[in-house]
Amino acid sequence: MNLSDFITITKLSQTLTILSSMIAPVVLILACGSLITITSQRLNLVVERCRFLIDELKEMVQKSETPTDTATSETQLLLFLMDKASHRTRLLQRALTTLYLSLGTFIATSLSLGILDVINSRRTWLPVLLSILGALMLFYTSVLLISESRLARQAINRELDEALHYFKTNLEGLSGRKKRRWWRRKARENPIKKTAEAVPSTES
Repeated sequence: MNLSDFITITKLSQTLTILSSMIAPVVLILACGSLITITSQRLNLVVERCRFLIDELKEMVQKSETPTDTATSETQLLLFLMDKASHRTRLLQRALTTLYLSLGTFIATSLSLGILDVINSRRTWLPVLLSILGALMLFYTSVLLISESRLARQAINRELDEALHYFKTNLEGLSGRKKRRWWRRKARENPIKKTAEAVPSTES
């Protein structure tokens, strides 16, 4: 092996070292990309849900003959769902912004690793700082997504409770005893917030 071959191998080794260091943040970059895709899909679903609720509320208001007709449990449910959906939209938008910033931070980390290796700089604190900053952004995004999931759970629980309330009180084939039993169970589940409606007096 002559000197030129040795120099070529040395340069190739240095190049591979630089590329290896730049590839290190790729896992986090891929994670950010996956989260961005999932969060974008969730945001689109929530936006479509908001539009559907707005159309339902407009249709209900147009069909009501007097202003008092809109003050129904169904209208209150729609307003509650719209409030939760608007909060979810804001949280998802904030999460998307944070994810894009985190993605840019990890890309900057990869570039800084390559540049520092090329110029043989000892400022190794820069990629470490960028990595920590990107990880903190990912953690903040997780908190936002957990909060959004909690709002989604509250909305679906309220919607299911209203549906159960409607069927339990209006289903003709349900006996009065079962209706009263259901009302007592609801009162035990919500001891603080008492229901304003009386127990149905339908006979068995």
